[in-house]
Amino acid sequence: MKKIFIVFISVAMSFSTVVARAQETQPTTAKAAVQLSESQWKALEGVFQLSGNKEMNVRFTAREGILLAKLLWNNNEVHFLPESDLNFTSKEAEEEGPLHIIFTRDSSGQVNQVRLANNNQVLNRVKDFKQVEKKEMEHTPDQLKPFEGLYRLQTDNSRLLQLYEKANYLVLKQYWDGNEVVMFVPESELVFYSKIAPMFSLEFTKEKDGTISRFLAFKRDMWERVGKPAPTVAQLKACEGKYQSKDDADNLIRITVKENNLVVKQLWDGKEIIVSPKTDTYFYNEAQSYPVMVIKDKDGIVKQVTLLGTNVFNKVAE
Repeated sequence: MKKIFIVFISVAMSFSTVVARAQETQPTTAKAAVQLSESQWKALEGVFQLSGNKEMNVRFTAREGILLAKLLWNNNEVHFLPESDLNFTSKEAEEEGPLHIIFTRDSSGQVNQVRLANNNQVLNRVKDFKQVEKKEMEHTPDQLKPFEGLYRLQTDNSRLLQLYEKANYLVLKQYWDGNEVVMFVPESELVFYSKIAPMFSLEFTKEKDGTISRFLAFKRDMWERVGKPAPTVAQLKACEGKYQSKDDADNLIRITVKENNLVVKQLWDGKEIIVSPKTDTYFYNEAQSYPVMVIKDKDGIVKQVTLLGTNVFNKVAE
C-alpha cells in the first residue's frame, strides 16, 4: 500500500496510476531504527494536509516504535521507521527505493510540516481536523447512464478508462491494467465519490446540450470524454508491419488488420492477440486486459507501438 502514499501526493501522477500500483509491494532493507522518547513520538502525531489540496489528509500515529501514516481518503496505511527524531524511512519500498519523510518545526518548536523527500511535496499540520462526511444522493440507474463512456487523461493520451453503470453504481475500469474501481455514487447531480474511499471524487462537467464532456478526479486530474472510435481502413492499414522490441532485438511482432481490428502476432511463439479500437491510436483486448498504443511521428507516419503500457516496439523494414 506504500505506493499510494507517494503517488497520491505527487502532482506529476494521476489518481489512476495510484489505483494501478497500490497493490504492489516490495521488501526493503531499511536502516536500523533509532530509539525515540515518548515526547518525541508525540510531537509527530496529528493530521497533516497536502499543500493546495484539502482532500489529501494523512494522520500520523506512533505505535510500538513505528510511525503509522494513515491516508484518510482511503484508509490505507504506510509504516515508517525513524532515522532521527524528524527523519523517517518507510518499511515498504518503491521501485526507486523506500520513501523518506522529513518533519520540520516552527519557531515555537512545534512540528508543523512534513516533506516527502522523494518529490518535495509538503503537508501542513491541520488543527482541529474534522473528517468530511459524504452523503449519497438518491438516484436511479437511468440517472447514471449519461456518465457512461470512454475517457482519456488530458495529459497522457495512453491513459484511458471506461465508466459504466452497474447495480446503481458507477464503475470505473482502467484500460491500462484492467483494474476496476467500483461503487461510485452521486453526492450531487455532477459530483460523485467512492463508497470505499470517500475522498476519491469525480466532478463532472455538463455542456449546454446536456451531454457530459469531462470529469476532474481528486480535484486535480482532468479526464476528457472520447467519442466512439471509427478508424478508417487506411488508418488501420498504416499500422501493419513488423516491429522490433526497443529493449530486446530478438523480440519481434507482426501487426495485421482483421476486419476492424488489429492482430498482434508474437513471432517468437506464434501467439496472436486481437485488439479492438478504443480511439484511432489506442486498441484493447477486453478478455486479456491487453492495451496497444500506436505512436505516430509529426507527419502522421506510424513509427512505434507500445504494448501493455511499457513495452515499446519500433517499426522495421521487411
